[in-house]
Amino acid sequence: MPKELNVKHTLTALLFVASVLCGSSIAQTLLRTVNGPFPGIRFGAACIPVPDQNGDGSKDLLVGAPNFNGARGAIYCVSGTYLASGVGAQILWSLAPTGSVDDNFGAALADVGDVTGDGVHDFLVGEPGYDFSTSTGQQNVGAVRLVNGASHGIVSLIRGSYGDRLGTSISACGDLNSNGYVDVAIGGPDYSIVGVVRILDGIVLTQNAEVSTVDMEAVSGTFYGDRLGLSVASGFDLTGDGKSDVVIGVPGFTAGGAHGAGKVVIYDPIQDLSYSVTAFVTYEYLGSSVAIGDDYDADGVRDIVAGAPFFQNGTGYDVGRAVVFSTARVLAQTPPYEIYSFPYGGVTPPTNHADPEPHFHFGTTVSASTDLNNDGVAEILIGAPDYFTQGLSGWNFRGLVRIYSGASGQLLTSVTGGSTDRLGSAIAPNVGDLDGDGFGELALAGALSDAGGTDSGVLRCYRLFPIPASSYCIGKLNSAGCTPFMTANGIASASATTAFPVGALNVVNQKNGLLFYGQSSSATPFQGGTKCVGNPIHRTVVQASGGSASGADCTGSFSFDFNAWIGSGVDSSLTPGAEVFSQYWSRDPASPSHTSLSNALRFVVNP
Repeated sequence: MPKELNVKHTLTALLFVASVLCGSSIAQTLLRTVNGPFPGIRFGAACIPVPDQNGDGSKDLLVGAPNFNGARGAIYCVSGTYLASGVGAQILWSLAPTGSVDDNFGAALADVGDVTGDGVHDFLVGEPGYDFSTSTGQQNVGAVRLVNGASHGIVSLIRGSYGDRLGTSISACGDLNSNGYVDVAIGGPDYSIVGVVRILDGIVLTQNAEVSTVDMEAVSGTFYGDRLGLSVASGFDLTGDGKSDVVIGVPGFTAGGAHGAGKVVIYDPIQDLSYSVTAFVTYEYLGSSVAIGDDYDADGVRDIVAGAPFFQNGTGYDVGRAVVFSTARVLAQTPPYEIYSFPYGGVTPPTNHADPEPHFHFGTTVSASTDLNNDGVAEILIGAPDYFTQGLSGWNFRGLVRIYSGASGQLLTSVTGGSTDRLGSAIAPNVGDLDGDGFGELALAGALSDAGGTDSGVLRCYRLFPIPASSYCIGKLNSAGCTPFMTANGIASASATTAFPVGALNVVNQKNGLLFYGQSSSATPFQGGTKCVGNPIHRTVVQASGGSASGADCTGSFSFDFNAWIGSGVDSSLTPGAEVFSQYWSRDPASPSHTSLSNALRFVVNP
């Protein structure tokens, strides 16, 4: 039997809502779309990048379709070359094993390395609806099947026990016991009503067995409804013992009377130690999704991303949010534990009873990508598959994925799907540079998309760029009674021959000013206003505001071609992917500080 979760260092954190920059949302460059091949199969419920399957030099994608053939389930391998170029076959191979109705093969996926010893990576596939014996009540025990990466056939089946729904989540852990095989953590959130995560030695994955007879370790929840193991992430050493640790979501956990607040657990299987950070927001279900990210606070330890898709943010609707926790602070019990908090934001209530309620469930999926903009820090992706807006023919249920900069925590861009796509059910951000532009691409899935028939599902591959400019911060009221505000036209680019004019309007006439910028934001009191750019700062050339030739009014303005500045090479940090935070300062002799400040503009240097 699994041991009850013994949290030796339990940390509680009252999670807070922090405002983040919400920039313009545009559809990023869509490279390719692959629709689910049949209606109803929910193609895209899970999606992972896998090593090159056909020798064409590109990573490929393994996609789960757990509702194929009466929900017996299937997996499909999608060609990375097709996603980049549109050339060749979309589907390289597929597998739909014989099973029972509602087995849901393909609900979760993991690359487990070469278990079979044939030199090719193998894959573990979750089947959480697997029934061992309907006559004895062993239904929905769940299972995982090992798929041979070379032959694409089933090697083995390892099943759970009474009602576990084992295989709901899967994550490869690396080789914990140094026997040359990748070990794996498998979630069964319905085990004994509290949930379980079982850690299996990779060497046993070729066996047909009950999981309790072959697992190395198992960690269970404590209370009714914990649902420990609904999400799981591993593959990185967080505690410094040289072996991977396991991050576990416990979304149903209740703390301090806050039912369903949820928590996230860091489990060290080598030292048998557990650490947790607990939420106190009732029914936000923190830990419904988890990921191990980059080192976002530069303390030498990778950090944790967790989704709370039922967080209401005072709206009365389940709009959702995600939080990034500092692993080092969690381990050291040193609050505050949050590095970034990403709430969806406000929503507009329905105008009548026929309108759907905006339960967007932002945070249903979270993912930590590679470094998509080449600034040295990986990005954070958060999905809201139930996001919708009103279109010409009704509510479109496009789904939404927001991409945040790991370096600054600012929103890089947002991606929405086509009508009915419900994009964001799965995120595969590490597919590599498929199109050869020097930047990695990302694949996003919508398992309930109707693009190929009702609930057929869809997989879409995107290029990150172009990324538009967006405004933030608040300008200072000037002596003429106006608040200067920044403008921009076009896209900042390291290669474009067109201008990218960055300017300011509502400026006091006939005064000098300049644009200053840095690579982080700030909100520092400065000369009676707010300095919105973090140090160190760079200053551009002095400009004249022009406007009315006499008197004092708000007819002045500034304009500066930032693309020409990039092209001049005067600042070597302005490389493709760099984030720029900019603001205008100007003279205002009639004000108490004799100066004026605009709001601020953030943009990314596009290739």
